[in-house]
Amino acid sequence: MVDINTAMAAAAAERRNRGKGGEKKRSRSGADLGIESFDPAKHVAKEKADAASMWLVIGFAIFVAVIMRYLIMPSTQEKPDLLWFIPLSLILLIPSIHRAVMPKQFVEHYTKGTWFKASFLHTFCWLAATFLLSNAPFGDIVAPQIDGSWGVAMEGDEGWEYSAAKKGTVTLETGYSNAWILFSFSDNADPSDSTYSLSGEYLNDASFYDNVNESLVKSVRPHPDIDKPFAVLLPDNLSAGTHEIVVEVTEQGSPWENTRTVTLNVEIVEPVVEESTTE
Repeated sequence: MVDINTAMAAAAAERRNRGKGGEKKRSRSGADLGIESFDPAKHVAKEKADAASMWLVIGFAIFVAVIMRYLIMPSTQEKPDLLWFIPLSLILLIPSIHRAVMPKQFVEHYTKGTWFKASFLHTFCWLAATFLLSNAPFGDIVAPQIDGSWGVAMEGDEGWEYSAAKKGTVTLETGYSNAWILFSFSDNADPSDSTYSLSGEYLNDASFYDNVNESLVKSVRPHPDIDKPFAVLLPDNLSAGTHEIVVEVTEQGSPWENTRTVTLNVEIVEPVVEESTTE
């Protein structure tokens, strides 16, 4: 057995011997730990190379958007897949363009991460430029659409009354008379320049709006100065059931012809007769 005094003496001797063996090993830092030393000059050069790459990709994306808008889009209305396939496939050219345009001191800083970031930058810049060039004032790719709500106006004992359509349908009881379906079209260009075709024997008589209070049809014509008004007089002899008023809209837009089909449903129902009870 070893008593406590002997154990403490042995531990003290061991500590003394360890101290005599040399200085304690210091912790390594920097390159000894695998951390690359910071080079300010190299960092500045890389930042300049990345900035040059960013502007090159933005310029390339805008160039692609312009070519697609004015050369490709007018002839690809029947092949819409090409409108996104061509710009996205051009991402493969980004590394080659960098090597051909950029100076060697910039190219040496480019890695796979550079091409990854450039791909996303190209995609979003191309989309933004395409949206800008395809919509007003540079383009028009959407046909006129119904402005506000639509509904039916009927003349009653207290004057004209208007009822808006619900879920795309207006409902009338048989025996109605002097019922007008009201709606209007608006566009980012003049909607009057478009061609409108009404189905069946329905005709547009926009002079109806001159004979009624403007507040009555405010929801139908929220922009009277720029819209294309429609007022369709329903025949008094429509049978019970659902009848459709179809409007075909054709517009020579930019870069292609725009079309739209609008269907308005008119439901004619039999009046509900309450049965009288006799005792």
